[in-house]
Amino acid sequence: MTGFVDRRRAAQLMKRAGIAALVLCAPEAFHYATGASIGPAGLFRRAGAGFVVIPASQGLPIGVVVADFNMGQLQRALSDAVIRSHPIWIETATFDASRPQGLARRILAGLGSSGWTPAVTRPATFELANSVHELKQILTGFGLDRARIGVDLDFIAAADFSVMQALLPACTMVDGSAVLDRLRAIKSPREIDLLQQGIILSEAGLERLQVDAMAGMRQADLIALYRQGVATAASGLSHPVATAEYVTLGARLKSTDAKAMPGDPLKCDMVCTVGGYASDMSRNFTFGPPSAEQAELHAIAERVFDDGLASLVPGTTLAHVHRVATESLARQGLRTYRRGHFGHGVGQSVFSEQWPFIAADSDVIIEAGMVLAFEIPLYIDGLASFNLEDQFLITPNGPVAMNRLPRRLETIG
Repeated sequence: MTGFVDRRRAAQLMKRAGIAALVLCAPEAFHYATGASIGPAGLFRRAGAGFVVIPASQGLPIGVVVADFNMGQLQRALSDAVIRSHPIWIETATFDASRPQGLARRILAGLGSSGWTPAVTRPATFELANSVHELKQILTGFGLDRARIGVDLDFIAAADFSVMQALLPACTMVDGSAVLDRLRAIKSPREIDLLQQGIILSEAGLERLQVDAMAGMRQADLIALYRQGVATAASGLSHPVATAEYVTLGARLKSTDAKAMPGDPLKCDMVCTVGGYASDMSRNFTFGPPSAEQAELHAIAERVFDDGLASLVPGTTLAHVHRVATESLARQGLRTYRRGHFGHGVGQSVFSEQWPFIAADSDVIIEAGMVLAFEIPLYIDGLASFNLEDQFLITPNGPVAMNRLPRRLETIG
């Protein structure tokens, strides 16, 4: 069990990059590689809370450095991994109710059974040197203590990287972020299922909003309706669920306490995260019938969406998709409209937008197994902010929509 990592693909990517292992420490990368949480030390978002070693050699297991507080959890989740721990600030003890001593003596006995002595002190949070020491032991055991390894420099602070270099002088550490990005771009069936669940829940929330939204409601009221719909649909789901809502109410952006009025447009760009995987979609509404210009603007978005979607197929570069969408906008009169990207990858991240991006300079070739959010945003101050966005699984035969809600402009209120 190695989380969501395809070890065979990882080996191919590492060979191409000329590295013998990936060493990851971002909390999201830790979960991706192990399927388990990095634990509370990861909340500080600094290197050293935990490490995961993914060797290029598939004959080696993965190695994990984790806080002693989370050691038992990792051992249960990753029975085949090499796991070492480092101390963090949290003190725990095993309580043996069968012992005849008093409470304090039984707690001290529990501390002693876990290696506690009066000389042991805990750090205020955690020490990078301690976790790197354990990392070095794993690398040495794998024969990688003098290897060229890739680390997630997109995450590691410069000061932390300097410490790691000083403590691992025989290793050559290079940026492995691009390898990690390419590895995560192709989703496993379990990842696809989590991303599909997010869309199902998000659409349930939007359906609740569409039915119950009324003029006079504030932005917070509208978001509450969406969240209620998500929560109802998620009842009984074993994975944790969270949402983020990027809502624009009104022809010009209103303050969050302003009320929806007849004729107001509403953009609902919604993110629903299931088990750490963030799905992304967007739909657009008007309170009452749209104006002719609002309807025309949304029709443009729909036509551009259809044109771009036709090119979202395996073997095509993402730059080509961006060009198709840009040229479609030009044919409809928006010749100078420039958008940095028309979509992105999705997955486990601190933000729903993840590499690769459907951008003009992207040389990434679309592959089966990718999950991409494709979007056509048209933000016109004084008229409406619309974003039409669906999430697609790329199959050998082309994109398959994870969404079922129609893409048309809907009337609410």
